[in-house]
Amino acid sequence: MFLTTLRMFFTPVEAMQTTSQSTSQWTGQVDQSVLQRILERKTPLFAALAAILVLGVAIGVQQSLSQKKTLAASQAFHLAEKQLEKDLKLAGTTAITNVEQQLAESVAKLRDVQTQHGSSLVGWEARFRLASLYLKYEPRSGKAASLFDEASRNAPSAREKVFSLYSLAYALEAQGKFDEAAQKLDEAYQLEQPYLKAEIGLSRARILARAGKGPEADQAYDQVSRDFANTDWGRKAEQLKALRTL
Repeated sequence: MFLTTLRMFFTPVEAMQTTSQSTSQWTGQVDQSVLQRILERKTPLFAALAAILVLGVAIGVQQSLSQKKTLAASQAFHLAEKQLEKDLKLAGTTAITNVEQQLAESVAKLRDVQTQHGSSLVGWEARFRLASLYLKYEPRSGKAASLFDEASRNAPSAREKVFSLYSLAYALEAQGKFDEAAQKLDEAYQLEQPYLKAEIGLSRARILARAGKGPEADQAYDQVSRDFANTDWGRKAEQLKALRTL
């Protein structure tokens, strides 16, 4: 339809030349020679309309390619998840102590997705999933913390960043790095994501208490009590503070 419309403004030869242009010319930069011929027409209104159509096709092709890339990423992640399900089933009751060896194919597929799709949502999901495996099966190795840290720095939105920081704190806690864990939870708390904020605040207070920082833990409990006054979360913070001081 687009080429048919262009033939209203071009001679047959020009139309044929336009038809022969490769598809790649519409994916980012519009063919300057086409635009020049359009602008040389003596009817400005038609010329402007044709230029808009050219730009519209370029944008449309870009959107189409973006959708295809997103679909390919989702399919790749789905295959990685299916492979992980298969690997875990094969492992059965065998204790998994080396993720890279015992879940080799799953790890390879997840790494491939995170590498190819970077900071997109699917890329983040693959990195987060891999980090979760290390946290579950190799909690003291430091690999989970490293991946959760990458996930937080490459999160596509504040929501994913909060989940990454929250999980990173648990990975650091598993290594006995309480101060660093509390710091990451403080970062997550400041992002003001309501669905996890209270739980993050309570976790931060608990970890500070584990680190032997009683006064700071009490302050963290008090902050949750203030921020969530007259709620179950606020009352829970008051109860936990009272239990800590017994």
